[in-house]
Amino acid sequence: MVRMINPTSKAALKQQCLFLSNLDMDKAERMYDFLIKDMGDIPDVEPASKSFMDNFGAQASGVMNWFRENQDILNKGVELIRGMIGRRGAAPTTPLPPINE
Repeated sequence: MVRMINPTSKAALKQQCLFLSNLDMDKAERMYDFLIKDMGDIPDVEPASKSFMDNFGAQASGVMNWFRENQDILNKGVELIRGMIGRRGAAPTTPLPPINE
């Protein structure tokens, strides 16, 4: 059950200790004190999560930056595909000579 402990803040660690000790305050306090002594840099409360729009904006910005950085490669790929499609439907420029003359 100790593997279940994955604290992201001191408040979360307290909740997990209470859960694992079946709401026994003494056991939870001892477990918390035992675990927290090695975690000096853990925040007091959970970090604020970003809203959907903030996450969406960051992702869209990342995608647009990737397109800008790789624009030349994408253009080469498009031209290659256009060339392959153009060759498939093109008629031969010179007629083939007859086989049995």
